[in-house]
Amino acid sequence: MPRLPDMIRPDRRDALKLGLGLAASVAVAPGVSAKAGRRTLDPANPADAVQIYRKLRYRTDDGLIYSWIKGPYMAAIGGDLIPLYAINLGSIQRVTLNPDGGFDLIDLEISFRVDVNTGKRLTNMRNPLTGETVRVGGRGPVPTHVKVGPDNEVHIPDVPGAPRYEHVHFGATPLMLGRDEIAIRDRSHAKVTAPDGGVSYLNEVSTITASRAQVLDSATTNVLSRVQSNDVRSWQAWLNMGDRAGTQNLFGNGGKVARFADLPADWLAMLEEFYPQVAADPIAVLDGKVVVKP
Repeated sequence: MPRLPDMIRPDRRDALKLGLGLAASVAVAPGVSAKAGRRTLDPANPADAVQIYRKLRYRTDDGLIYSWIKGPYMAAIGGDLIPLYAINLGSIQRVTLNPDGGFDLIDLEISFRVDVNTGKRLTNMRNPLTGETVRVGGRGPVPTHVKVGPDNEVHIPDVPGAPRYEHVHFGATPLMLGRDEIAIRDRSHAKVTAPDGGVSYLNEVSTITASRAQVLDSATTNVLSRVQSNDVRSWQAWLNMGDRAGTQNLFGNGGKVARFADLPADWLAMLEEFYPQVAADPIAVLDGKVVVKP
């Protein structure tokens, strides 16, 4: 699903405590959170457009978000696309509103790098461009804390000894699709300067869609959206690409779901196998009550 940029993370989204989340407060339709005070949001109104974006990508009230993305990363070199590996990603996020109109976001994202054809988790892989067998990078289930402003801009703090991020979020205009859907095309750019001075880039473009009636109903606070996620980024260091020309590109699809148990079955199975503590109590890990070693 819509997710924080990969590069925000060092390596590079309670009904049953696993969080029935949306389903616990259904009032309009299955999988939709709602509150009192109904009116129709106007996409041409800047204040309403902020809420439309937030509802599609996050939610407009306090609570949990469950989302996923799957798809291949391909190398773009000389006008060709060459499959590298795929991701199978699940994310649990907590939104806490702030008085200034923004919100705090805690993101627990676990992205398994998998074989493009079999979907099996990779720990080592043969780089098809260099012929070298490399150790597949990644990171463990460590929650990330960021602030999102009233304008939906993500604010990434500078941490001594950690990479420095220059993140730009471009305004997303709501798009009407057919008779029943509404979408936003969400674009962001990140320049990351590593402690050693190395610079890398990530450009992300996601198209997020959902039911127009639910999104424009001001009484709904969260909807089950779908996402087509694409990014163009510098080579990840673990691929050992050196100064080889080209970029790494994601072609992913996913969305938000109502409950932790509704995340893809193959991702849940890998989570149970490799991070059983997270599978047993993801909310405790998200909130820092349980720390899991990478």
